[in-house]
Amino acid sequence: MRRSAELEALVHDWFAAATAGDGSLVTRHVSADPAVRLIGSDAEEWLQGGPAVAAFLTGEVEGAAGNVRFTPSDTEAYEEAGVGWAATRLTITLPDDTRLTPRWSSVFHKEDGVWKFVQTHASIPQGNAEVGWDYG
Repeated sequence: MRRSAELEALVHDWFAAATAGDGSLVTRHVSADPAVRLIGSDAEEWLQGGPAVAAFLTGEVEGAAGNVRFTPSDTEAYEEAGVGWAATRLTITLPDDTRLTPRWSSVFHKEDGVWKFVQTHASIPQGNAEVGWDYG
């Protein structure tokens, strides 16, 4: 696999559009394939199928417009043979200046020359000790 500046730019553009409330990137970059998946930070956010994922993301982006700031950092992306993946450390700044720091990753597939999201995942880290997970 090789590093993908194109996918890294798409991730940054994606979160800039989310901050601005611009859902057009969702329309252009979420695959319509029924195999598309989204696993969000909320326990109920487990969606399948491109149309359902696109509708959810469009609602999120438009609902956050101008009220929430999404700032990706340490973004890395790789691609090979029309498949790619990206990961970023995200800071979400809420209107009251509260900051959340979910981890975010996505898998992409190139369809007709356009990178499309086919799987995305966001999680808010919680320490193993906080949930009673013990490796011992």
